Amino acid sequence: MPSTAAKRKQFLFVDDDPNFLTVIRDVFSDMSKGGWEIFTAENHSQALAVIRQRAVDVVVLDLDMPVMDGLQFLRLLSRAHPGQQVVILTGRATPESRKLCLEQGAALFLEKLITPEGFAGVFEALDALAGSVPKEGFRGMMRRVGLQEVLQMECLGRKSSILEVFTGQVRGLIYIFEGDIIHAESGSMQGEVALYGILGLRGGEFNLRPYAEPARRTISGHYEFLLMEAARLSDEGANPLEAGSTTAVEQDSPVSRELDGIQPEAGLEPQMPLTAGNVQIQETVLCSGSGSVLYEWQSPALEQRLRLMKHLDTQCAQLSQLLPAGFLDRVEFLVEQERIVCQLQPDMRLFVRSRAESAAVP
Repeated sequence: MPSTAAKRKQFLFVDDDPNFLTVIRDVFSDMSKGGWEIFTAENHSQALAVIRQRAVDVVVLDLDMPVMDGLQFLRLLSRAHPGQQVVILTGRATPESRKLCLEQGAALFLEKLITPEGFAGVFEALDALAGSVPKEGFRGMMRRVGLQEVLQMECLGRKSSILEVFTGQVRGLIYIFEGDIIHAESGSMQGEVALYGILGLRGGEFNLRPYAEPARRTISGHYEFLLMEAARLSDEGANPLEAGSTTAVEQDSPVSRELDGIQPEAGLEPQMPLTAGNVQIQETVLCSGSGSVLYEWQSPALEQRLRLMKHLDTQCAQLSQLLPAGFLDRVEFLVEQERIVCQLQPDMRLFVRSRAESAAVP
C-alpha cells in the first residue's frame, strides 16, 4: 500500500515575515489534515536551497521582500525552473502588480486576507492547483474559488475534464478537452449561452470530474475570449439560468452570432461576414496582456491597434486610481455607423470594430 507521505502535496511558502510563515504552516497543515507537506523560506536564497533538494508542487511568493522581491524571484524561477508552478500571495494587491505577475508566468495572484474565510479561499485555490484531478473529483465553494479561476487552471494546464456546477435550482456542465472549452449544457440550454449562464451563477458548488466526450461539441472559440465575454455579461446582469435576470441571452443572440466562427487556431478561417442582426464585424484583434498577438482578422493597421490598446490600458489604470469605481476594463467608441469596443484585462486585450448596416428599404 502506498505511504501517506508519498501522496502529500508539496508547498514552499516564501515570505520575509517569520510569524506569517508560522501561521501559514499551522493553519494549512490543519486544513489539509495531513495532505500537505509545507516548507518555508524567508528569502530567495533559502527558497532556492529547498527547491534544489526536493521537487515542490507549488511555490507561493510574497511580493514585498528585501534583496530580491517576489516579482524578481518569479522571473528567476521562470528561467531556472520553467515548469515550476508559482503563486503570488500578497498584501499589496493592485491591478498593476497582478498584471505584471501574471505576464511573468504566475499561475495565480491571491490577496492575503488574515481571516478564516481568507485562509479558506487561499487553501482551496492552492489545493486545486497543486494536485491532478482525483478519480472522484473534488469539491469547492464558489464563494472561495471563482469558476473562471478553475477554468483558467484547467485550460492553461491543457487538461481534459468536466466542470460540474450546481446550486439549489441549477445544474450545469462545462466540458474541457486538452485545454479547450468544447461544450456546455444546463437544462435545455447548450453551447455558449449555457456557458455564460453557468459562469454567471452567484454562489453554489462545483466538482471537477474525469473527462467524457459530450454528445456533441457546441463551442469552438478561444477560452480567453469566452471567459472575457462571460465576465462582461455577468457585469451587465445577463444570466438566463437565474430567475429575475435583467437580460436574457438567447441562443441566436447578437452576442452568440458575433462570436460564431471566430477561431484563433492556425489554419481555421472564420466564416464571414460575421453579423449580428444588422451589425457586421469589420475587424478583430486579440492579444495577451503583454501585447503579443493571439488572433487577428482583417486588421488593416495592426500595430496601431496594439498601440491604442496599450495606451488605453495605461490610461484606464491611472483613472482607476482617481475614481472609487474599481478597475476600468472596457472602452467604447461610436463613430457614425461604426462601433469600436476595447476590452482590457490583466492577461488579455480585445479590439473589435463593427458597423451597423442600414436596413433595406422595402
